[in-house]
Amino acid sequence: MPPPLLHLGGLLIGHGLDQALGWTLPDFPGRQTLATVLAVTGAILVVAALLQLARHRTTVMPHRAARVLVTGGVFRLSRNPIYLSFALLHLACALSLASPGMLLMLLAVLWVMQTHVIAAEEAFHARRFGDQWLDYRRRVRRWL
Repeated sequence: MPPPLLHLGGLLIGHGLDQALGWTLPDFPGRQTLATVLAVTGAILVVAALLQLARHRTTVMPHRAARVLVTGGVFRLSRNPIYLSFALLHLACALSLASPGMLLMLLAVLWVMQTHVIAAEEAFHARRFGDQWLDYRRRVRRWL
């Protein structure tokens, strides 16, 4: 399942849990401001990553073979800036809607991403790019 759909599913299931169980996060000062900052950061990060991939004329689709290993721009900060941006946007939604269910589902989505999507991509990169991938993996963290 594509990562954006994993997050969308997590948000919907989380919302359903909130509704079914009557869950809500306690309000705290700055909650909406924090949600806005996370959403804007996530949006900027995903746009920057997509522009970097387009500049190198390689795919953004995780199930397609990458032409080149992109290591510059936001990819110097994280090996997975697009997935990081999805997580930030998911967290922003959960905070904005005061949703403990969405927070709980974020953990589940991140586990699936880590163990299935990212693991498969990293295995592909290791085969395709060899020592270049190993060097990049040593220099740059998976998330932050």
